[in-house]
Amino acid sequence: MHITSAPIRIAVAGGNYGGLSAMRELYLQLLATNPGYDGVKQAPPNPNIKITLIDRRDGFVHYLGMTRGLCQSEYGNKLWVPYSSMPWLRHPSISVKKGIVTRVAPRHIELADTSDRVEFDYLVVALGLSRSAPIGVAASTRDEYLKDMDKQRALIGNAQSVVVVGGGAVGTELAAEIKSTFPQKDVTLIHSHSLPIPGPLFTSEFRRSVADVLQLLGVKTLFGERVVDESSTGSDEAGTMAVKHGDILPELIDSVGRNTTLTTSSGLIVYGDVVFNCLGAKTKDSLIDLPSSCNEPIFSSHGIRVNEFMQVDDPSYSHVFAAGDVSSKDVLKFAGPATGGGRIAATNIARLIRTPNGAVPVLEATKLRKSGDKNGVVEPEYGSIKLVLGERHGVIQKGAEVVPTESAIRMMSPDIKLGKVMRSLYIGTFPTQGK
Repeated sequence: MHITSAPIRIAVAGGNYGGLSAMRELYLQLLATNPGYDGVKQAPPNPNIKITLIDRRDGFVHYLGMTRGLCQSEYGNKLWVPYSSMPWLRHPSISVKKGIVTRVAPRHIELADTSDRVEFDYLVVALGLSRSAPIGVAASTRDEYLKDMDKQRALIGNAQSVVVVGGGAVGTELAAEIKSTFPQKDVTLIHSHSLPIPGPLFTSEFRRSVADVLQLLGVKTLFGERVVDESSTGSDEAGTMAVKHGDILPELIDSVGRNTTLTTSSGLIVYGDVVFNCLGAKTKDSLIDLPSSCNEPIFSSHGIRVNEFMQVDDPSYSHVFAAGDVSSKDVLKFAGPATGGGRIAATNIARLIRTPNGAVPVLEATKLRKSGDKNGVVEPEYGSIKLVLGERHGVIQKGAEVVPTESAIRMMSPDIKLGKVMRSLYIGTFPTQGK
């Protein structure tokens, strides 16, 4: 790499699974490049590189464990990891900027409540999807997070009746986790489809297996019922940030109802001391201002369109990459693919930087879903998913097959991959290749 008059500026917008994976790979490929680097101490300074991580939070959140974290304090308090505990993020070439992203333009990022903006030569967009709090996590600091989680746990602990609206993956896992942890409570799941986990990616056998586990646990299921009216004492008053930015970040708004009476489409009346709304996630397309330069829109129905190199699939934006839930790479939005996408995006940025002028870079490709439908993506006949339904139950679909119950339980991660994720963050140490 040649010394330049100004450092190459790389921005990573969003710091969870995809964003931190990209940051870690940028560290390894652009900063920790000395032959003697072994991860024992900080990589040497690199005046050619400036990397900025932008996040509205001051730490990583292990969202996979959030439904259990709402029920178990010892586990839930471990889900937030401050960036300050990762010494490699304090490298002289790295800065962590706390702020809410309000606009991603072709060459800069704008933040809320400030005139500052982050200019970049390369960008990884890893902003994820938005879910209302508490699943979406409204907090911006660990102290706020711990306080919010204590409040939500107290609501659940003091409630006799808990209602979960929405029978997707999050809703079913939450209902199962609450009933498993508090078997004496009345837990009801309301879902508008005839079986939980809707969509063409899932087999009827899988969906029935999920319903059977919920019944075994004692969750009352109201399938084929839609909530048409809701009368509640309301959720908590929205904070200042929610009032100002809740329109672009639903996670800033607490969606939990208290002392709520629900009316369903068939006229059933359901009361809940606490009601959790788990009605799906929203995209961040309103924040992405990258005008299309071709006949295809920047966004498909599954997120920002990316090619096999994780670049935005538009000739004007070969310097912009998208990873994780915000990208169209995967129909099902999981932490594993987000982590892999962030790594590939960072790898290809490093290769672009290292390629001499005039040469054609050799980029790493990832397997993408084939295009073909009107939104540019053909969904496979079936998908693969693991549902953690409390500490002792789980259902797994692998392609068109449903894993037998006994095998599924053995295949589940007892801590919902918390330990594996913590190791990948290199808390108190420094990244190394191949680990």
